[in-house]
Amino acid sequence: MYWAGIDIGGTKIAASIAADDAVILGTVRRATPPGADFSPVFEAAAAMVGELLAARGATLKELSGIGISCPGPLDLAAGSIVQVATTGWREVPVRRLFEERFGVPVRLENDANAAAYAEARAGAGRGCGTVVYLTVSTGIGGGICSGGRLLEGAHGFAGEFGHVTVDPDGPPCPCGGRGCVQLYASGSSIARRARELAAKAGPGGFLAGKKEVTAYDVECGVRAGDRLCAGVWDAAMRKLGIAVGILNQVLDPDLFVFGGGVSNAWDLMEGPVLASARRYCYTDTAHHIRLARAQLGGLVGTTGAILLARDLL
Repeated sequence: MYWAGIDIGGTKIAASIAADDAVILGTVRRATPPGADFSPVFEAAAAMVGELLAARGATLKELSGIGISCPGPLDLAAGSIVQVATTGWREVPVRRLFEERFGVPVRLENDANAAAYAEARAGAGRGCGTVVYLTVSTGIGGGICSGGRLLEGAHGFAGEFGHVTVDPDGPPCPCGGRGCVQLYASGSSIARRARELAAKAGPGGFLAGKKEVTAYDVECGVRAGDRLCAGVWDAAMRKLGIAVGILNQVLDPDLFVFGGGVSNAWDLMEGPVLASARRYCYTDTAHHIRLARAQLGGLVGTTGAILLARDLL
C-alpha cells in the first residue's frame, strides 16, 4: 500500500509517494497555477498523485491516504483553507476535494507544522522527545513536536515563532505587536536593514552599487569581511537567539532545528544564535540548548505530509 504527500505552495507544488515505511519512492514538482481560483491547483496536484501511482504500476485501490501541507491560516478541524493572502485562495474545502476524488482519508496540515513533524520524526530531530523547528526564510515560522505529536494549541496557532517579541519598544509588526523577531532576523528583514545602512554609508563597501540586496548578499559580505554586513548579520542572529532563549524557557526541548534559506549559512548562524540564546535564558539550563540544521531539504513538506497521514489518519 502507498501514501501520498502533497506540498502546496504559492509558487510550486510537490508530490511524493511512499510505502508504509514512509521512505520516499518518487517525487514530482510543478509550478503552482496562478490566480485566486484553487481549482487548477487541485487538478494539478491530483494529476501528480495519479502520475506517481502510475509510475509504480499501482492503482487507486493501493492508496491508503493522502497528507497535504499548505500555507494558512487553515481550519484544521474542517480540513479547509481559511485564506492564503499571497495567492488569494479563500474558504477552500481541501480535504473534501481530495477525499471525493480519491476515496481515501486526507490529512491537511499547516506547512510549518508538517515540516516540524518531518524533521522530528525522520530528520535532524529523530530520536528526540521534544523538537522545536524554526524556518528562517522570507519570514519566520515553525512548529513543535513532543512525544511524537504536534503541539498545535487550543486554536491551532501554536508555533507562530516569528511573532515572539524580542524588543517591546521595537517597531510595529503587521500582526499588531511590536518588536517581533521576524522584523529583525528574517531574510527579508536582514536584506532591508542592510539596504538602509548601505544607502547611508555611501560609496564603497561590499553592497555599494547593488540595486537589489538579499540576505544571501549579506551572507556573502560577511564572508568577504565587510563590516557593515557583519554588523547586520550579528544583530539579526542576536535577536534570533533571544527568541530561542525565550522558547527554551517555555518548552525546554531536546533540540532546536533550523530550516529555511537563511539557515543555509549555518556556519555563520549556529554560533551567534547559540551564544545569544544561552545569554537570554535561565543560567542553569543554558548548557542544555542544542541547535541543528534541518536535514530533509526540499522533501521536508511532502515527507511531513506522508508521515502525518500515515501516523494520524
